[in-house]
Amino acid sequence: MLKNHIKVAWRSFTKNKWYSLLNIGGLTIGMACSIFILLWVQNESSYDTFHSNSDNIYRLTAEANENFKAAVSAPGMVEELPDYIPEIKSSLRLSAPFEALVEMDNQKFKEGPVFYADSNLLDVFTFPLIEGEPETALDNPDAILITETIANKYFGTGSALGKTIKVDNKDTFTVAGVLADIPSNSHLQFNMIIPMSYHAGNNSDLVNKVWNSFNFYGYFQFEKNAVSTPEELSKMEDRINKIFAERSPEFEITFNLQPLKDIHLHSDLQIDLPGHGNIQYVNIFFLVALIILIVACINYMNLATARSSKRAKEVGLRKVIGAGRRQLIFQFLGESLIISFLSLVLAIGLVYLLLPAFNHLSQKELVFSMADPILWSALLIIALITGLISGSYPALFLSGFKPVKVLKGKLKLSKYNLLFRNGLVISQFVVSVLLMIGTTVIYKQLTFIKNKNLGYDKSNLIYIPMEGEMWGKQEALKTALAQNPLTSDFSIVSDIPANLVSGDFDIHWEGKDPNEQILFPSIMADENFLDVFQMNLLKGRKFEKNSFEKNDYIINETAVKVMGMNTEDIIGKTLTFRGDKGTIIGVVKDFNYKQLQYAIEPLLMQHRNHGNIAVVRTAPKSTEGAIAALENIYHTLNPAYPLVYNFVDANLDSQYKGEQQMGSIFKVFAILAIFISCLGLYGLSAFMTEQRFKEIGIRKVLGANAIRLVNMLSKDFLKLVFIAFVLAVPLAWYIMSKWLEEYAFHIEIQWWMFALAGFTVLFVALSTVSYQSLKASLANPIKSLRTE
Repeated sequence: MLKNHIKVAWRSFTKNKWYSLLNIGGLTIGMACSIFILLWVQNESSYDTFHSNSDNIYRLTAEANENFKAAVSAPGMVEELPDYIPEIKSSLRLSAPFEALVEMDNQKFKEGPVFYADSNLLDVFTFPLIEGEPETALDNPDAILITETIANKYFGTGSALGKTIKVDNKDTFTVAGVLADIPSNSHLQFNMIIPMSYHAGNNSDLVNKVWNSFNFYGYFQFEKNAVSTPEELSKMEDRINKIFAERSPEFEITFNLQPLKDIHLHSDLQIDLPGHGNIQYVNIFFLVALIILIVACINYMNLATARSSKRAKEVGLRKVIGAGRRQLIFQFLGESLIISFLSLVLAIGLVYLLLPAFNHLSQKELVFSMADPILWSALLIIALITGLISGSYPALFLSGFKPVKVLKGKLKLSKYNLLFRNGLVISQFVVSVLLMIGTTVIYKQLTFIKNKNLGYDKSNLIYIPMEGEMWGKQEALKTALAQNPLTSDFSIVSDIPANLVSGDFDIHWEGKDPNEQILFPSIMADENFLDVFQMNLLKGRKFEKNSFEKNDYIINETAVKVMGMNTEDIIGKTLTFRGDKGTIIGVVKDFNYKQLQYAIEPLLMQHRNHGNIAVVRTAPKSTEGAIAALENIYHTLNPAYPLVYNFVDANLDSQYKGEQQMGSIFKVFAILAIFISCLGLYGLSAFMTEQRFKEIGIRKVLGANAIRLVNMLSKDFLKLVFIAFVLAVPLAWYIMSKWLEEYAFHIEIQWWMFALAGFTVLFVALSTVSYQSLKASLANPIKSLRTE
């Protein structure tokens, strides 16, 4: 029986090669798209699952108010909480990541990311050592862990254990372990680990075990099943918050425990490690994969039911000689499954061929491993479900023909069959219009982010960090920068606005409610800051050279509102920040110093004559000369360190890497969805044209021209596309409005975005249908009427 079904399926395939190729082509592209997206979704969902204790590891996060939720916590709190809570098996502190200057064979390299970490790092996390003992690797303050890549870079293929590395021109560390390269699906990415005990020797906060300085990442490994349910997790958080309230009653901060596996996709926290994903994007792309596969299945259904009259006599004859409906259903389902599995084989080949391009597009390192049984199971399930879905309706429809009517030539297709087929076409183009509108909105939002006036001019700004001897030579640096016309427009600041993430509660002014806790981010800057960044001073004056001595402050518009005053009256008011009492001398127009997802918060600027970063504004077309001048100055003042520089606008662009990737992937799959829809439309229009071939011939003989015939053959399909557009518009508006709500600053959805998507899809559909219509209208009518 099976052999007979395969033989019949092959005959049907070879008899209708063109339609079979359209079906296979659509299913192949649909499956390949789905496989790509599923590989991406699998990678995003697999972060940190490789740790053996991943179910019991949580990160401690802090929430100061509804607008400020941070991934950091206090180092003393992380270290001492196990003394209060016996369910905590281990606690681990990690510093913020940084870059280190590594010297080897008289050559110097910048390496990063580097972390300071507690000695139990390899007990809590499963980062396997190639060389060294995990139990003791970080016990000594002068030890260092490096990855296999770094070991090969500096020590070749021989053993790196026991070798020394000089860091930052002063400290020599001994390699105590070589780690296997960190998996790409780890939220922690690093090249080197230095013991926290070394860092503590130079940092009094760590020695004093402070609970009020939030600048470390804290992790807890709980005893198995200690927080296995949401209720237990909530109770544990309550215990932690109660302990903190007793230790630091002056702060109103709520702490939360974030599961390790949730960090990559569920972190909308500030002061977080870079490179996180977004669960919303994962859900969207998973849905897109499903939709594209359904679009491909719809093609099969449409073409199979449209050509039903071609197989009607076959069904009638089979029923006459004893075939039951169940046997016919199995036969037609078998045919669709054969096509589905053949499409799967071709889709796998397509994935192998295009995976490098997709990795470049998604900036991932996805691997298609045929040895993975889970992947094989998923692919077989996809092929099986695709075959069953695409073949289900044609099988039920074809097997339901009455043999008497079929063999007498009185078969008449029900109007419900036409309605169903039209509904499938409408569904396909609803998806196409949705994806086109989504692509347009995402593109415009990314363009808006790129071009938005942030309240300062971000172009032509170069910044360099203070390192090595530069810390003690800032006055000499200022003199050197001022003397060169290419670098004379500069400012020394604590942070560039694009990287300002932290804040402070220790701020007081006249009339402030003593019970009110307001977070104020701050920037320490010199007298050139407003001019270099070209910010707009609304009231008062800028910093002067002696502003540092008088504790002068400049605040933004939002700070004025938070303080309950107006711009006119606030100049000259007293303000105390971190115990420094001073005077408000100016109000600057609000500017964005965080990503556009966040609303503008109150900001305080305090004058300082030293800082962490030097920012230089270059004249247009003189950037290369300014960089050369900076290299000269830097080499003279700080010869032990190579110049490291970056651009403010490049830094800002990097903050929206996830959105840029989403936009690129979305655009590609929107085009492919339209292409798959048009494959089906092309096949359907070709068949309908074939069915009306004689009618076209008669109309041509009676004088109909090509334009009228094209219009006659195309209008029914274009009506379906128009209906799809009408249905897609409100759905697209709702979905994209929800997505834009994530941004405090975003574009408004406008009518032309819907019109552009509609006209694009309409044009593509019209081109697809018109080709077949025009071909039929230009054919010689004698060929179609010669049998009459």
